[in-house]
Amino acid sequence: MKARVLLRSALLLLALGAVSVSYAKDGHKAPEYPNAKREAPRIDLRSRRDEKTLQAGFKALNGGDSSTATEDFNKILKDSDSKYAKAMALRGLAQIKITAGDNTAAIPLLQKAMAMNSLPNGGYFDTMLTIAQLQAEAGQWKPALTTLQQWMDQGGKQSGSAYALEGNIYYRLNQYPQAVSAMKQALALKPNGPDSWNQLLMASYAGMGNYAEAAKLEQAEVAKHPNDKGAVKNLVTVYLQAKEPAKALQVMADAKARGLYTTGPDYVNLAKMYLYVGQNQDHPKADALQAAQVLEQGLAAKIIEPSYEPYDLLGKAYYLAGEEGKAIDALAKGSPYAKDGELDFLRAQLLIQDDKYSEGRSVMQQALKRGVKRVGAAWQLIGNADLAMHQPKAAASAYERAAKDPETHAAAEKMLAQLHAGKR
Repeated sequence: MKARVLLRSALLLLALGAVSVSYAKDGHKAPEYPNAKREAPRIDLRSRRDEKTLQAGFKALNGGDSSTATEDFNKILKDSDSKYAKAMALRGLAQIKITAGDNTAAIPLLQKAMAMNSLPNGGYFDTMLTIAQLQAEAGQWKPALTTLQQWMDQGGKQSGSAYALEGNIYYRLNQYPQAVSAMKQALALKPNGPDSWNQLLMASYAGMGNYAEAAKLEQAEVAKHPNDKGAVKNLVTVYLQAKEPAKALQVMADAKARGLYTTGPDYVNLAKMYLYVGQNQDHPKADALQAAQVLEQGLAAKIIEPSYEPYDLLGKAYYLAGEEGKAIDALAKGSPYAKDGELDFLRAQLLIQDDKYSEGRSVMQQALKRGVKRVGAAWQLIGNADLAMHQPKAAASAYERAAKDPETHAAAEKMLAQLHAGKR
């Protein structure tokens, strides 16, 4: 299920803007974290020079001039006496790393900024949340969880995105019940959250083995986005995990009926599902014929490229349906694409069973030359064909070869004994 779940969360970009003395001293702005346990420190930025340098750095950063921004921020770190200015400079340097795609390198910079304990609660807790996200992006799941839970506890703020991140982390740690709980909270706070949140909740239910709940969610996703092949694939996967292949088949058949399946792999996978379902029931003919029909349609429309796999499946489908003649034809078409003699082996077996001994013998000899797994069985069938054509000497030679294989040793020795007894 993890293949489609959108686990990579979008980073909350740091609230980095040009600072000013008036902003730093503004005590009338509504607090972003009104329930925070942390007592916000007094801003110690007093130098007009530091203020101007920070403003210049952020202006350069926002304008894409990372070189100038880096120079300004490093100057603050070297010369300023203000912990607030230094924390802001570290945030600026971290943002440069994030913009450059080096998220991991941004983490220690932000941790240093927090360690100065000089930022207002808004900047402090936003920085903490960003660290959690960056740690998750880097696959540092346990540190990310610790940081995020500190943000939740100390910041006293509820956020659908934060709970989604927590669910993401729990999912990656294979702690599926906790992931379900977190994602429910995320969706309760933001019912119209991204589709990826529902996907993560569904995958978490599947991870728990609760396929019924996973299926309900994915059914709703397919109903909402009927042309989303990914959602269809996920629902099929859930049904297979729940050991309900018939339901999986119905989802796939419906997808084809509404024109969602348009590629060779789509058709081949649907045919495989028909065969899978058919092979596991007492009367497989109907599903086997459906598999054959899908393959024939795909080949005729040139949606399926002629190759080994579709003809192999087509042969098996017709054989399962009791259409041996069509199975033989399909296997013959697939033979040129085969790298070994396995398709020829099956075709020869069907020909011999259909009393077409000479043709079957010839095809089986071709199979042996190309290589087969069951060498003894191939010689045993050749011997049977020779015997049916009243060629006992050739049959004996074939059975002697079959007798060398442990799989067919006993049966071949029995036939040889009968032949020798007949001579007497």
